[in-house]
Amino acid sequence: MPKTLLFDTWGTLVDNYSIADVIEPYVFESHTAQEIAISWRFQQKWAMFHLTLSDNFVPHPGLNEACLRWALDHHNVKLSDEEILAINGQYHKLRAYPDVVNALKDLKALGLTIKIVANPTKQMIADHSEFAGTMPYIDEIISSGEEARAFKPSPAVYELGIERADCAKEDILWVTGHQWEAFGAVRQNLRVAWTNRAREPKLPIGIEPTYTTRNLQELADILAGEK
Repeated sequence: MPKTLLFDTWGTLVDNYSIADVIEPYVFESHTAQEIAISWRFQQKWAMFHLTLSDNFVPHPGLNEACLRWALDHHNVKLSDEEILAINGQYHKLRAYPDVVNALKDLKALGLTIKIVANPTKQMIADHSEFAGTMPYIDEIISSGEEARAFKPSPAVYELGIERADCAKEDILWVTGHQWEAFGAVRQNLRVAWTNRAREPKLPIGIEPTYTTRNLQELADILAGEK
């Protein structure tokens, strides 16, 4: 039974694609808004990967704005600078996945410490956590971008989480919705839970998470059974 859960947030606790709700009033069509949201998230992830691999760093929210501009260009959507800044400034309006709030409540009831270790700024994480209703269950927010100046899956991010967990390494469980992030946690000899909502196939390369679940509630139920 772990003592501290170190959570990712984008794509783990909150749904980045729900930003389509913010985009739609500017493009007047829900399908187009959803396509832009998908492309925005796609470029956001790859930009962070490429920057990390090349030992570069561009902080949020500026990086997020650059990725939004790329997504709009990709779909041939023309918006004013004012509109782009308005959309980017509302990136906190990300909904929690349907299972998340109740699962976090159950995890806290087990006496577990819950911390977020994630790429966005601390303010961005706090804002979308408030919007999503997850903030009451979070003990600490740690921004790897601000503190380590690195993005996942850089080893520096996992080292930061281990340092700030306030428990022995063997008592940490790293929780993520991303298989690639799970690979990085395993490489650092951490126990890791992969919440595989997208039903992605496992990449058969011999790197196995400690737990693989369909949603966060399933993980909460497993941990409750281990108490």
